[in-house]
Amino acid sequence: MAARMSRNIRLYGTMIQASIRAQFQYRYAFFMNILGWAMSYAGTAITMWTVLYRFQELHGWTFWQLLFLFALSVLSWGVCVIFFFHFRSMDQYILNGTFDRFLIRPIHPFFHFMAMKFDVGAFGQLLFSIIALCLAASHLHLQWQLLDVFVLIGAILGGTCIQGGLIILISAAAFWTTRSERLYWVIMFPAKSMMNYPLSIYPRLLQWLVTYLIPFAFVNYFPAIVLLGKAKSRSVQVFGEISPVIGLVFFYICYRIWMAGLNRYKSAGS
Repeated sequence: MAARMSRNIRLYGTMIQASIRAQFQYRYAFFMNILGWAMSYAGTAITMWTVLYRFQELHGWTFWQLLFLFALSVLSWGVCVIFFFHFRSMDQYILNGTFDRFLIRPIHPFFHFMAMKFDVGAFGQLLFSIIALCLAASHLHLQWQLLDVFVLIGAILGGTCIQGGLIILISAAAFWTTRSERLYWVIMFPAKSMMNYPLSIYPRLLQWLVTYLIPFAFVNYFPAIVLLGKAKSRSVQVFGEISPVIGLVFFYICYRIWMAGLNRYKSAGS
C-alpha cells in the first residue's frame, strides 16, 4: 500500500508540473489573473473600511480585526482553490462523457481529477491575504505565543480542508444528478461570503448551521477569536484550537461520499 501511495504521489507531482507549465504558456493572462484576484479582494477590504469608518466597529469588531478575520478566510481559500476549485465543474466531464478517462489510467481517480489542474492563479488570493494579515497583525500589535502560531497554521489547514471538502461534496452530487456546478453557487458562495463577517452578527440558527452542520465557523471565526484574544470562555478557545481536526474529519466524510458516488457512476458516453 505504501508503494502504491508513493507511486500515486509521484504521478501527482508530475501532472502538477505539466499543469503549471501549461498555465505559464500565457504569461500575460497568468499575471493579470493573479493581479485581478488580489485587486478584487482589496476592493472588499476597502468596502469594509468605508462601513467601519462611519460606525467605528461592527458588533465589537474594529476594522483591523475584521480585516484579520477576512484575510484568514481568504488565505485558506487560496490554498483550497489551488487544489480543489476545478471540482465545481466536474458535472461537465460527466455530461460530455470525458470523465471515463479518469477511470482507465493507472492512478487513483480522485487524485487524477485533483491533479488535472493546479490553479496557480490563486496566488492572487495568497498575495492579498498574506499582506492583509500582516498589516492587521501589525496594527493590532498582536504578540503571539508558540501555541498561537500552531492555531494559525491549524486554521489554514482546517480552513482548506473544510472548504475543499464542501467543493468535493458538491461535485459528488453530479454522480447522482449529472449536475453540480449550480449547487456551488447556491451553497458555497453564500457560505464563503457569510464568513467575511463575525459569526455573532447572524441569527442563532445560522450560527448553529455553520458550527455543527457545515463547519465554516472553524475556517476563520473561531481561530480568529483565539488569535485576537477575544475568547470569553474555554469552550470557544477549544473550538478555535481544533479547527484542523474538524477540517480533516469533514474532508474525509466528503471524500467517502465522493467515492460512494464514483461507485454508482455510469458513463454518459461521448
